[in-house]
Amino acid sequence: MTSSDFYLKVTTLPLLQGMSAENILIMQERKAIRIVSMEPEEGDIIQEGQHCCTLTMLMEGTLACITLGEGWTLEEEIIAPAIIEEEALWSLSQTYHHNYRPLSEGKLLVIDRHHIMKTMLHNDVFRINLLTRMSTRLERNYLCTQTTPPVNIIQKIARFLQRIASTPTWPKCLNIKMTTLAEIVGETRLQVSKTLRQMENEGHISLAREKITFNTALTEYRVQSTEHRVQSTEYRAQSTEYRVQIREHRYKIL
Repeated sequence: MTSSDFYLKVTTLPLLQGMSAENILIMQERKAIRIVSMEPEEGDIIQEGQHCCTLTMLMEGTLACITLGEGWTLEEEIIAPAIIEEEALWSLSQTYHHNYRPLSEGKLLVIDRHHIMKTMLHNDVFRINLLTRMSTRLERNYLCTQTTPPVNIIQKIARFLQRIASTPTWPKCLNIKMTTLAEIVGETRLQVSKTLRQMENEGHISLAREKITFNTALTEYRVQSTEHRVQSTEYRAQSTEYRVQIREHRYKIL
């Protein structure tokens, strides 16, 4: 790979976008950047609870992000270019919260912590990219806490998935027993089973034994719910007008 090709490749990564070729060359000369190859046969390259001392970015290929919960496992795909848990580098625990496994051949770009600190101090573009990334993540987490309560089982499932997911990509594979999911959303197993069958018939999910594959985001249901609330509001407005007409009619009689 030529220097120009390398520059074009690394500047597709979120934290390195906008940086000049000279800045990237300086980082190379200081050996701040390491390129690590990955193979699908090697298993987990990062494990939950592992100490984080580097900033790792997926430059080429695809990773599986696996989240282990109490009674469930969520599998998601991460497609290059992407950053792997950059918040873990500065968190209190400084540990990863997910497992990462290669799904294809690819390359990781790795920067050690002390090089990150130096780059933040001397490069405005890198610092702004990192702050923007952190702020966006904080805002997304905040908005998740400000949503209105779910009004049906589908919205409860969507809210649970939103809470445990780490990427915005689809599909997502949730390994879980029906009884466990019913307990999480606070509904009966029969009601959850009927709802999932409805979602499967509409093409939103695929069902297998103790496995739910979400093919698309469950946003359409939220839109339908919003439309229902709008219709309900219009109905209440019409009902109010009707009561006003009744009162006017009574006044005329009196």
